[in-house]
Amino acid sequence: MPADEHAINVLGSLRYFADKDSNIVLNLLDGQIPRENEKFPEGELHFANLGWRGFYHCHSAKDRHHEEHGHFHLFARYAEKQDNSIDWTHVAALSIDNEGQPRAWFTVNQWVTGASWLSASDTFALLDDIPTSDELTATEVFLLSMLGLYHEDLKELLFDRDSQLTQINAGTSMDDKLHNREVYVLSSQQIDLQQRLSLAVSV
Repeated sequence: MPADEHAINVLGSLRYFADKDSNIVLNLLDGQIPRENEKFPEGELHFANLGWRGFYHCHSAKDRHHEEHGHFHLFARYAEKQDNSIDWTHVAALSIDNEGQPRAWFTVNQWVTGASWLSASDTFALLDDIPTSDELTATEVFLLSMLGLYHEDLKELLFDRDSQLTQINAGTSMDDKLHNREVYVLSSQQIDLQQRLSLAVSV
């Protein structure tokens, strides 16, 4: 799907939220007050079983950026085992500000989510075909469309992630690097959604 179609879907989601006097976070929480590290929604986002998973959560004030309310963690399915269990990999996290608007993309070390680890190139390949379905919720449409809209930016983000990972404690094993709890965020990129949308489609 071309970037301008992803942009149209993002705009459609934003208008949907605006018509409800809401935003992506308020719409998801539906009046609930999130506790630290509690996942929303309960049972996670399933994206109509199209090969994606996700959830939203908030950290304590001391553990998050002062402009952040919380963030979405997004995972992609990359393998199904013989026992029918599924391997998921963390693709990126989308930081949301206190007004409910996207403020940054970032990647995290493997220990943070416990998901299987793929190289940047293998992870990026999962972004080549962003799915769509009439069964997706407005929240899910928005998140998948954001992945498509920021396709090339996420490629840079993932390769920067792997580059930063190699610099952790030179000489240690990859497993030690991935489980180094002193390292949480590996790469990040600020977002100006209004500017990106204006470049992708006339608004």
